[in-house]
Amino acid sequence: MKKKVLILVYYWPPAGGVSVQRWLNFVTQIRQFGWEPTIYTADNPVYAVSDEALQNKVPVGVKVLKTKVPEPNNLFRRILFWKKDINNSIYRNQQQKSSKWSIVKTLLWWVRGNFFIPDARFLWIRPSINFLAEHLRREKYDLILSSGPPHSLHLIAKGLVKAFDLPWIADFRDPWTSMDYLQAIKLTSYARKRHWNLEASVIKGADQVVVVGRAMQEEYRKSHQVESKVIYNGYNPSKSFEGSVELDHKFTILHLGSFLPNRNCDDLWRVLSRRVEDNNELASKLEIKLVGKVAPNVLDSIKKEGLSPYLNHIDYVKHDEVFAILRSAHVLLLPIDRIPNAEFVVTGKIFEYLQARRPVLLLGPDYGDAAGIITDCKAGYCCNFEDENAIEKALGELFTSYLKADEKELGNRIEQYSSARQLKVYADLMNELVDQKRIKSND
Repeated sequence: MKKKVLILVYYWPPAGGVSVQRWLNFVTQIRQFGWEPTIYTADNPVYAVSDEALQNKVPVGVKVLKTKVPEPNNLFRRILFWKKDINNSIYRNQQQKSSKWSIVKTLLWWVRGNFFIPDARFLWIRPSINFLAEHLRREKYDLILSSGPPHSLHLIAKGLVKAFDLPWIADFRDPWTSMDYLQAIKLTSYARKRHWNLEASVIKGADQVVVVGRAMQEEYRKSHQVESKVIYNGYNPSKSFEGSVELDHKFTILHLGSFLPNRNCDDLWRVLSRRVEDNNELASKLEIKLVGKVAPNVLDSIKKEGLSPYLNHIDYVKHDEVFAILRSAHVLLLPIDRIPNAEFVVTGKIFEYLQARRPVLLLGPDYGDAAGIITDCKAGYCCNFEDENAIEKALGELFTSYLKADEKELGNRIEQYSSARQLKVYADLMNELVDQKRIKSND
């Protein structure tokens, strides 16, 4: 008989983007490790990105429980987008538009940070506990697992485990009190303390805390004296990355996916501008290939540095063409968000890049989680923000390898980051918690 786990998530197909991938991959493979998953999620969610095709990846027979969630963000959207498409979310507006918010936007975000604690789904906590308590009286489970953000899911789980004495894993895909958007909101002392106390109650109350990177692990060790376990999102091996591929004729520096405003690389553009001015050979070979949506400030910066002649912006490519584009590039650009606590950021893109086995140029904290993965896999170069000397040195070595046609495949340690490997670690942890609970019950 398979053990049963109740998984509390907000982001579930048709949600798109990175937030849904961790648990979709988990549910797709967890049965092979002796676990039967049941999903609890929202019936009327607000997603910044949707992808209907992901619903086809949910395994047949997986039970999905849903209840309606009161969404204050719907009111926010009506206020902010009353002349625009209501399907554009406040999150997308935050990421894609100018950082100069209106007074109304600033006020709304202040209200959200100080009154919607821990997040905009706080009104969903009590109804969810009531609904799931009724479900748990009818069906037996071996473990409860909550995934945040939104961190309201952890508070739902906390309310359930008290009543049903089940082992509980609190899974953090992002931090809580150190999350960058909370840092940008002027929290009152009461709100700040409330966030902190709730975070502490979850981290100390769960039987096991799981995080997606070592920076978060160290934070919780210092702030709450709790030892969490790092389990990465990982990648799903794809045959599309196998076989030989012809490299681009040009010296291509490729960025794949949305190039958001806070990822702009002024330092890289300045270095490239100087190098093409001083190096005629580079000027004749360089191509900056940006595939996906690119924020206006990124394009403006490229133009300002005189790099527009080298820019190849491809707005959209089909999914089955992405792999060839990645594998044919000479450099894969990985800019980390330039935000407070940037060392926490581990983008989903990093694992696709690793599969391509092309040299990665990471711009971000060289002590951060993403840099640690790149270094561990010997998959490229990690340069701190504004360290133009390091960027120039990395580009020089990459271009020299290009000229010598001496570009070896990198990332010979990536297998440890496969989703199957990471899920095996998760399954072992779940089995261990269930065994500990059984032993404790028998004592």
